[in-house]
Amino acid sequence: MTNSFGATSTTEEVLRGIDLSGKRVFVTGVSAGLGVETARALAAHGAEVIGAARDLSKARGATEQARAEASRGGSLHLVQLDLASLDSVRRCADSLLAAGKLFDVIIANAGVMACPKGTTVDG
Repeated sequence: MTNSFGATSTTEEVLRGIDLSGKRVFVTGVSAGLGVETARALAAHGAEVIGAARDLSKARGATEQARAEASRGGSLHLVQLDLASLDSVRRCADSLLAAGKLFDVIIANAGVMACPKGTTVDG
């Protein structure tokens, strides 16, 4: 790849001419923002995307168009994952491992910024 990308680059510019058919990608934070766009672009270019979100209802609504636009054999499936709960992380990991399918790419997108001090259920 010889292209340079920057702050104004779009997902379509980055993925132009790239076929992700047969690739399996795990993306966290697919209920809003960059996570939704990342999952949409990957699925539109043929990847099988497993999108993780704390709130599946919100993620379903946010990714409805992305799931409809998946092409070249691409798809977008959702799994519940609350990164603030070790129990949720374990259940999600166990479920993914039980499926017995490897991932080609993992995009750890979910994040928070400038949040008030708090404690997770695990302390």
